[in-house]
Amino acid sequence: MEDSQISGLSVFASGVWPVEISAGKRIDARHRVTVKASVDVLTGEVRFYVTPEAVEILSRDTDRS
Repeated sequence: MEDSQISGLSVFASGVWPVEISAGKRIDARHRVTVKASVDVLTGEVRFYVTPEAVEILSRDTDRS
């Protein structure tokens, strides 16, 4: 792990539920992906991201050509 970031943090809605995103068309569990976050320890900047596998799920569920 880099000393400049704290990565792999979970993001929770209402204090206890992980934040998930979807392409908007399908919302069952197979089509939602968990959002992760990292924090830059020097600036406090928070970056939200999803895993490469999650990008595949989101891409599959969109109308992208």
